[in-house]
Amino acid sequence: MTKVVVPFPKGQRLRSPLAQFFRVGDSHNKFAEMFASGGLPASRVVFDSGRLNRQTALAKELKAEGVEITIDTGAAELSSPARHGTFVRNSAWLTKVPMSPLGPDDFTTEIIERIAEMAVAVGADRVLAPSHFLGDPRFDGWLKVDAASCSALRAALDRLGGGRIRIDYPVIQSVQGLVDPTSRKALAETLSILPVDAIWMRLSGLGKEPGPQKVRSLIRMLSGFHNIGKPVILDYCSGLNSEATEAFGVASGSASGILELDQFNARDWHKTPEEPDPDARFARPRIVQVPGLGRGFYANEFELLAKSRGGRKLLLQSEFVTVSSVEEMVRTRKQVQALHLVRSQEALQSVPDLNRAGHFLSKTMADAERRAKDVSFLKPTEAQAQAAGIDLTSLLKRTRAHAETMGKVADALEKLHEERGTESPRVRACDFNVDIALRRGDQR
Repeated sequence: MTKVVVPFPKGQRLRSPLAQFFRVGDSHNKFAEMFASGGLPASRVVFDSGRLNRQTALAKELKAEGVEITIDTGAAELSSPARHGTFVRNSAWLTKVPMSPLGPDDFTTEIIERIAEMAVAVGADRVLAPSHFLGDPRFDGWLKVDAASCSALRAALDRLGGGRIRIDYPVIQSVQGLVDPTSRKALAETLSILPVDAIWMRLSGLGKEPGPQKVRSLIRMLSGFHNIGKPVILDYCSGLNSEATEAFGVASGSASGILELDQFNARDWHKTPEEPDPDARFARPRIVQVPGLGRGFYANEFELLAKSRGGRKLLLQSEFVTVSSVEEMVRTRKQVQALHLVRSQEALQSVPDLNRAGHFLSKTMADAERRAKDVSFLKPTEAQAQAAGIDLTSLLKRTRAHAETMGKVADALEKLHEERGTESPRVRACDFNVDIALRRGDQR
């Protein structure tokens, strides 16, 4: 009898690594504090070029620790009437502060050269190619301009000694703008010939919280980019939206800030902003993200719900992070969110690829749905609500609506999982680009 030996395929990954990029944003001091104290086990970090003049030291310190550094050029914001006057006007690669939005003719060979010089000087591991919002009603030819800039950037990096620096390409568009197969095909054809290592999807209209139709459309749309053969990173996105795409194998990872820079809205991208009221007081609201719930609350709403019977235990305990008091939860909300994001992704990464969608549905979504229902049953007193200055009827209406939405999201994803099956093609994993991290086995 002849023996038939079937060789095990070499290099096959049963558990593909998931990439988690943290955007530093404007809170670099807090970010550095959390990283140094072990409260933020980050292995990939994104810096905005418009903030590098204050954050270069942190970038180099993190790089020395084996953290992969990515630079966002902010080109899209600089060409937006609504955003060009913000922090991006301080980008190191600009020859002068722009008084008006940049246009296609501004992305010259000289400018691309300066972007390359900036990336090399910082010691970046990745740089996001200068790309623009494809839904810009003022100009529909950005893709051609950006493709040329991307190729020029690769040549400039190679010439300046930045051959090891990878280029990732940000696709900036609305979810609806990529649902059409024809538009998606044209975009994919352009991306497939560019010298890039990964595709970043920054999608307007996705929001922070998942919706049944929205998350189904997102997964189906992202699966249309598999043929490019590049990793896909879901940018400005975290929580259940990003976990769902990773579990279903249509995203290689995600990028977001910590309780900030976690959603993208281009609705007013092309509009000139109104003059701010000089008498108005600006204060960023304190948002407490409840781990495993899929949404957050204003700090005073969180404190009110915690006063309900059973509320404290329900809101402070989760699978990955447990906090001892309401006060600590509010005070350390960023650390709690950071740890939850890291640990929840590590938990998903430990599941074999073929089982991830099922695990996400039976574990993550089931827990989120149950938790949302339990929160919707919390009933603070009217007196407590009045003392906190909160509209109790509105708050309870929102908690009930969220519980219903979680149930619908679970049903929608269950149906999609049945349609796709367990052996649907999966997107390519995003490899690391830091030698020291590779030597120690880090592949987040």
